[in-house]
Amino acid sequence: MTDISNTFVDNTIADPQHPVTLFSLSWCSYCRAARQLLEQLGIPYQVFELDRGEFLEPRLQSEVRTRLQQLTNSSTLPQLFIGGESLGGYTDTVAARGNGKLAAVLARHAIQTRSPELKSN
Repeated sequence: MTDISNTFVDNTIADPQHPVTLFSLSWCSYCRAARQLLEQLGIPYQVFELDRGEFLEPRLQSEVRTRLQQLTNSSTLPQLFIGGESLGGYTDTVAARGNGKLAAVLARHAIQTRSPELKSN
């Protein structure tokens, strides 16, 4: 793995201007569901489709996915990061929504949302 891929992933998930980042595949139904959930909840996010654009280069895609696996202990996509914290994939995010973890992580990082269910009291 190159330092460039590590640096890209690490800097991306730590970017204070874009604290919510989703690594995704354009064709994946779970990835699509994760994007829809974030949009439904009014959570501003940036997305990196690892099967489009510069990520079509197999080595870069492989290196980015390897780095994500190192950080999350998971080889699946999507992978959602909030304020540098890994929240997991789609099912993890749905569970976090249900058990209050999603609202807590958003509040901890002062991320505003349009969803009343995620607003802190």
